[in-house]
Amino acid sequence: MSSETPFVCNMDVFTPAQREAHIATTMELIQAIQNVQEVENGYEFTFPNETNLISKIAEFISNERLCCPFLTFHLSLSSTTEPISLSAGLLRLSLSGTLGTQEFLREEFSGAMQ
Repeated sequence: MSSETPFVCNMDVFTPAQREAHIATTMELIQAIQNVQEVENGYEFTFPNETNLISKIAEFISNERLCCPFLTFHLSLSSTTEPISLSAGLLRLSLSGTLGTQEFLREEFSGAMQ
């Protein structure tokens, strides 16, 4: 028996109102993306380091893990008080998973990939 999480997105885990709210949060995050970078079997999205976006990303992760349990999430927030560097003050969210995840994410976040 395989212990690998199935590569399935199930939006039926949400009520219609929850689904609508999750889609709205996702669209808001897509509009805020500043940079997209490929990572192994996924993408890393860079956002402005803003408190409201940190909350929105946490909300997104909480919901997305329910409908897409195959995803792995990595949230990185560097302090704005760090010495000036390329990563100072950046908010990054990496989404990855098994083979095929990158293609799935490319479709789901197509608005950010243009």
